[in-house]
Amino acid sequence: MKKTHLFFGIVLCLIVSCSNSNSIIKEEPVPLSNKEKIKKLYVEKIIPLFKEYTEATIPTTFKIDENDLSINAGAAFGYVEISKGLVDYNKEYIQLFVIAHEVAHIVTLNQAKKFNLGNSIPRGSLTNEYKKAEYLADLIAIHLINTQLNEQLNLVVNDFSVLSNLLGTKSFTHPSNIERIKEMKSYVNESLQQNPSIIFKKKFEEIWKMD
Repeated sequence: MKKTHLFFGIVLCLIVSCSNSNSIIKEEPVPLSNKEKIKKLYVEKIIPLFKEYTEATIPTTFKIDENDLSINAGAAFGYVEISKGLVDYNKEYIQLFVIAHEVAHIVTLNQAKKFNLGNSIPRGSLTNEYKKAEYLADLIAIHLINTQLNEQLNLVVNDFSVLSNLLGTKSFTHPSNIERIKEMKSYVNESLQQNPSIIFKKKFEEIWKMD
């Protein structure tokens, strides 16, 4: 009898133990902060967009300007800096385009060399080299998103009006938001009809040679 009671006690303990283990609540992962999310976006989606530009140095250091509440970003050889406003912006595909545009400035001349266009952006009589640089960075960014993250492209295209408001008005160094959106729409529409890489080359050369 004692052995029976002992066996029953062991089985009961096992049942209770299993019951307790099943009742353990799994902890949910801690949500990422906005800073962590945008750094993740940069490392996992934006840097890979430029993988074909092996001869260019794509920045790996990521900086945030805590005092800038506008939607803004910049890139240099070695680092990318974005505004606190862009960090907290609630549309990832806009963040994606804005930062990709800035990195695209770094690879613009590398792309021009691939197309045998020269080592510096030529000045036109109506469109200076600074404005051409903005058009070209827009084109590179939208093309890379189109060919590698197409679902994100659809979101950007459907929100071109929002992006237009963020691009700002015409200045000595920047074309107007209307002109920039027009160029990007032209690329997107033509890339639906023909190989995007062919359209990219065509548009790149057209911007390079703008009057």
